Amino acid sequence: MMRYVKVLFLVMLAFGLMASGVWAGNITYNAGTANLVALDAMGAGRNLSVPGSVTGTGANVGFNNATFRITPGQQLASGSLLTVSFVNSAFNGTAVNLCAANNDTIAVTAPVGTATPAANTSSQGFVLGTTVASGQTLFVTTDGGNCNNSNGAFIIRFQPVTSAAFAQVSYNVALQGTVYDSKGAVNVGNIAEQYPRFYGVGNSTIDFALNATSNGAHFLNSSNAAVSGTANINYVTMDIGTTGTSPNAGLTVTALLALQDTSSWQGVKDVWVDGAGDCSAGSLPNNNAINSTPSGTVNLGLPTTAFGGTAQYLANVCVDVKGNIPLQTRTIKAGYNISVSSGGVSPGQDAFTTVQNWISNGYQAAIPYINGSSTFATICFLNNMSSASGTVTTSIVSAESGASLAGLTGLAVGSLAAGQTMRMDFTQSPAGTGAVSIIPYSYSGGVESAGTAIPLTGIQTNDRYSAIISIGASPTQITVNCIQLDPAGSKRAVPVLTQSGATVPWNY
Repeated sequence: MMRYVKVLFLVMLAFGLMASGVWAGNITYNAGTANLVALDAMGAGRNLSVPGSVTGTGANVGFNNATFRITPGQQLASGSLLTVSFVNSAFNGTAVNLCAANNDTIAVTAPVGTATPAANTSSQGFVLGTTVASGQTLFVTTDGGNCNNSNGAFIIRFQPVTSAAFAQVSYNVALQGTVYDSKGAVNVGNIAEQYPRFYGVGNSTIDFALNATSNGAHFLNSSNAAVSGTANINYVTMDIGTTGTSPNAGLTVTALLALQDTSSWQGVKDVWVDGAGDCSAGSLPNNNAINSTPSGTVNLGLPTTAFGGTAQYLANVCVDVKGNIPLQTRTIKAGYNISVSSGGVSPGQDAFTTVQNWISNGYQAAIPYINGSSTFATICFLNNMSSASGTVTTSIVSAESGASLAGLTGLAVGSLAAGQTMRMDFTQSPAGTGAVSIIPYSYSGGVESAGTAIPLTGIQTNDRYSAIISIGASPTQITVNCIQLDPAGSKRAVPVLTQSGATVPWNY
């Protein structure tokens, strides 16, 4: 009879709760803001012991600052199931007590619920052994002993993740399968990269000075060093970090800076990353990586003396040029590749980000198609509408035959006088029998005269190749037009491509 009455009471209570709806309680994480957890360390589960700050002893214990404090929104019936659930975090395998207090100050000595969830269990229920009043303090703790002597500490096990996320905790209380008290997720961890990267741009001017002897082989003020960009690795102190923090995951962190150049490192002597910040040659050995034969994507591995994952790394991206080869405009981009040893999550290769722009103060034109045969001679007309003369140089930048271009850069063609036009032919000298050459022409007294041929050594008579013409005059005052002959005696226009800046592709 008594058993029947008890069951009937519980059923009636369940129906009453369903009719009244779910009441919202509260769960408080008293560590303050969410713990900072390094995504870079989260290739494996990591434990973090969060201390409680329960005060007093014996019968007078204050529970307001236990690690996890639950305040139900209504009376919780004995026999109810109180479930604590984690997201991206879990129990660590230690026995857990669910403790209660009377009026927040007088402890109930014995736990009102106990459990020993397996490590990495994300959700655990506790059967209430007594009634808990609305607003009465509850807390869960991995600190053993009776509730009076607990400090309210809790060990959170953060779970492996591969991208930034929040770790959270929530609770609900159910009776006969019906939830009647709960609180949604509260953040206990902010999982983010420990090593955010930042890039800055340096702008350099290739100097085809209008009033000096510069020929575009270096930068303003006769400098062989480009204005450096920056590639910085920040360091964020974490509650769980890869290395150098507590707890220490004991992982090895390395960094490699990859660099790309839209002009294929034309005219470049050295490229390096300088932790000293001044790009001086004397600062190279310890905090830098250098490449003196750049080609393709240049990878600069930072020595551990420069960056080992224990502090930030602030660096300039440095480039110096040979100083005797006219330079092409370009964009240099950089991206770090951060690697973390097994048990970590490597951020991997960053997207390439601009760190240097090289812009010319002179005029440059690309002629994308020239034929080595005089039968298909290419004739260009250079027009200077300014009031100052400009030095003309030409660089052969590609050849179908794969001929060596080492000696075909910055070839001196002559001076384009103010207000005048220069003709230059890409042909053979002598025509049809000689070496592939550039022939400049002069004009005087109504007569056009061929100048000294400039041989393009290595270019074959049946080769197809391309060239860049550089003129040391204001870009807005120069025009270049080219035509090509064919055996039928007709003339066709040849595209002339120009740039308005380092980041703009060659345009027709």
